[in-house]
Amino acid sequence: MTVFRYLLVGLLLALAGCDNGIDYVVHGQGEQQTEYIVTEPDAEIWVESFIQPASYEAVDILWVIDGSCSMMVHESNVLLGIEQMMNSLPSDLNWRLKMITTGDGRAVPQSQTFPLTRGDTITDAIAMYQNLPHDGMEKGFDAVKNYISYDSYAQTWLREDAALLTVFVSDEEEQSKQEAIEFAKWYEMVRSNKFLSFIGNVEPDDSVCSLPPYIMDVGRKYMDAVDYFLGTTIDICEADWSQGVADATRKIDPIDEIELQHIPYEKTVVVFEDGLPMDPLSWSYDSVTNIVEFNPMPPENSLVEIAYAVKYYNLTP
Repeated sequence: MTVFRYLLVGLLLALAGCDNGIDYVVHGQGEQQTEYIVTEPDAEIWVESFIQPASYEAVDILWVIDGSCSMMVHESNVLLGIEQMMNSLPSDLNWRLKMITTGDGRAVPQSQTFPLTRGDTITDAIAMYQNLPHDGMEKGFDAVKNYISYDSYAQTWLREDAALLTVFVSDEEEQSKQEAIEFAKWYEMVRSNKFLSFIGNVEPDDSVCSLPPYIMDVGRKYMDAVDYFLGTTIDICEADWSQGVADATRKIDPIDEIELQHIPYEKTVVVFEDGLPMDPLSWSYDSVTNIVEFNPMPPENSLVEIAYAVKYYNLTP
């Protein structure tokens, strides 16, 4: 089961019983609040959200991979995940993809190979992966900050006008001295358009890992940073990361439709833009495909939230 952790920025969903159904109040980023009546008194409310990416022509991608020995069992999935991302990126997007390790880059410098680009294949990705240094450190936040800020080779290929996507991959907790919010605030200033994802150990109740909970080293700092950007978290113990990687990739492309995670009571679906009800003429719900379509697309950097009463939960991976 792929785990998506949604941080509903500026959103509080309050439930209270009433005679004809359920009242719920959505509080937006300002002081305005809007009340709706859901006519299914026994239904639970589900909220999905995304921040609309800006439209751009280029993206720089960093895969920050834990190089410790315990990660050897995940090597094939790491490479399959990178191949999935390469294949999922829009054909007209000017992308560059670079792998680095979770080492801080001081004792053992990061590799100085040019990033993968359009036209490269999984064979090129394997060669880059095999060239990674392995120092055993698990300081993903320091690795990214030091690489972007101080690595001389990074300055030769990173583009200030491109979007930035960072994917952390680790089966351990982040071990630098930076707190998640500190890293997130720094990362927020690096680019106008930035995205963050994590593949690692999630909370035991959400994980398919066979390890006992007391042995799992949950990546809470990574997940907190990813939640700050409404990013995607993937359970490292999943046999197949492809769906999660595809979802992480789609987050860098402007969104004109979204398939809901669960089946709603159709009349309960409501959509908000930056905390305010979206014009009902600008979106529609298709019960056959379970997709909400936007026409026109929400403006860039807007927070879009879709709330509904759940009729059936989708329990498939």
